Amino acid sequence: MEIREIVEADLPLLLDLCQRTLPLDAFTPTLLRRRVLEEPDRNPAYQLVAWEDDRLVGVILGGVREIDEGRMAWVRLITVDPAYRRRGIASQLLEELEGRLRADGLTRLRLGNSAPNYFWPGLDVRYTPAICFFQHHGFHRIGEAVDMEVDLTAHDWDTSEEEARLAREGFLIRRLQPEDRESISAWLQERWSPVWHYEVLSSYENDPISTFVATREDRICAFASYNVTMFENGFGPMGTEPDLRGRGIGRVLFWRCMRDMKALGHRTADICWVGPIAFYARVADARIHRVFWWMEKEL
Repeated sequence: MEIREIVEADLPLLLDLCQRTLPLDAFTPTLLRRRVLEEPDRNPAYQLVAWEDDRLVGVILGGVREIDEGRMAWVRLITVDPAYRRRGIASQLLEELEGRLRADGLTRLRLGNSAPNYFWPGLDVRYTPAICFFQHHGFHRIGEAVDMEVDLTAHDWDTSEEEARLAREGFLIRRLQPEDRESISAWLQERWSPVWHYEVLSSYENDPISTFVATREDRICAFASYNVTMFENGFGPMGTEPDLRGRGIGRVLFWRCMRDMKALGHRTADICWVGPIAFYARVADARIHRVFWWMEKEL
């Protein structure tokens, strides 16, 4: 078996492998390219594939982020062709990645929630063999996250009455435009996290631009985005300036995103890494449908 770094030409085979081995998620060529080749601060030494002769049989995607605790390493994705499992391929990929991370001075390794540009906010508990694998290799659980699912066919997501009410209060709800890039970038940097700044600006890569904003006196004061994190039916992030909360702005922005996603052919929306569970349950009958473990080990 040969382990080497991923190259762009590997992406079609990698897509096939992910589609066959990770059935809970919808991998597409565009998504995989973004998550692999457009990884923030991408280091090809942390993106590895395993080959048996001319067959791609396994992959591990690692990455590093700067967080409040310092530089942190992640396993972003790992999978092996079912026909080649129980041969130690996943273990060899993990050990190779860990060795490279140690050599670069990293001391801890986490799973999944490598925001921004992550596949999952942790390890989906339904991938039981993966949980067993990582526990065997010294990882322990440090927390969890949940996603919620929205049935897009259940509503028409019309917001005309609410938008008319907000207009009388001085608010305009609209899609983010190319000419907004400088102003929204400055506003996000001032008000929100670097992760949300990255994710919202990523919506400019989509057609249509997948962020809606609320403005008052031509100044952006709230936003909601979709298809910028996790998979193509993923919703989030969303934020409203604190002194403007409670006016229904967030709900309208959220519904505009749901209407867009329905028009694009999605039957469900996946609200990623949910904070306000009760809010989404109330405004969209959303239900918790995925649970992810955060796991970590010392290197």
